[in-house]
Amino acid sequence: MSIQNILLSIQYDGTNFSGFQIQENKRTIQECLEIAVRNVTGEKNRIIAAGRTDSGVHANLMYVNFLTATDIQADKFHFHLKKFLPDDILVLSSRKVDKNFHARFSVKTKTYKYVISLEKVLHPIYRNYMENITYKLNFSLLEKGLLILKGEHDFKAFCINEKNDTINTVRTIKDCYFRVENNKLYLFFIGESFLHNQVRIMAGSLIELSRGKISLEDFKNYFNEENTKRANPTLKAGGLYLDNIDYKFLIGDSDE
Repeated sequence: MSIQNILLSIQYDGTNFSGFQIQENKRTIQECLEIAVRNVTGEKNRIIAAGRTDSGVHANLMYVNFLTATDIQADKFHFHLKKFLPDDILVLSSRKVDKNFHARFSVKTKTYKYVISLEKVLHPIYRNYMENITYKLNFSLLEKGLLILKGEHDFKAFCINEKNDTINTVRTIKDCYFRVENNKLYLFFIGESFLHNQVRIMAGSLIELSRGKISLEDFKNYFNEENTKRANPTLKAGGLYLDNIDYKFLIGDSDE
C-alpha cells in the first residue's frame, strides 16, 4: 500500500488552548489533531505544522501535514476528521501533496495579523480576540516605525530570549503595513520565520511609538549593536492571528 502525504488547511480559536505544540497535561491543538487523525486512520500519525502558535493565539489559516498508509481519498479526509474535533478547530480542506512536502520547512512566508480595537470601551465578548488601545495614535509615526522594521535585522530586542543566548535572532521582515477599518487597527507582518513573541513585541513597541511614549530615535536604537534594552510592551496573545502562509512551491499532487 502506498504512502500518502496529506495536507490539511485548518482554522482555530486559540483561547482555550495552551498553544499548538503538544505539552504534558495541557490542551493543545496538535494533540487534538493527532487524536482525530488516529481515530480516522487507525495509525499513530505525527502532525507536522507550518508553525507553533502560543497559548491564546488564533489561526485564520494554518497548514499541517501527515503521512498515512490508508486508502482514504485525500480530499475526503477533512469530512472524516470533523466529527472527531472540538468546535474550536475547523478543518477547511484536505489534499494529497508531494512526498517531499513539509508543512514547516517548505514555507516561503507567513503572515501574522495583530488586531487592536480603538474604541473607548471594549465589549467583553471581544476580550480574547483583540487588544484595546484608547490612546490617540499618530499614524504617520506608525508608518515610519513599520518602515524601520522592514528588511533583515537582529531582532534580539523584540523577543523573549528564554535564557538561550545561542539562538540566531536575525530575521527578515519581507513586508509590514497597517490598515484602519471600523475603528480597529490591523497590523500585518510578513516573513519566513519569527522569534518567540516577536510579533506581539513589535506591535507593542509600534503603539508606544505612535502614542509618543518613545521617539523614533528610541525605536531605531533597538537595532543598535550596543543596545541591551528590550522593546516593550508585549501585547496580549488574543489579538494575534496567523493569517496566511505561502509555500516555496505549488501545493499539488506532483508525486503522481
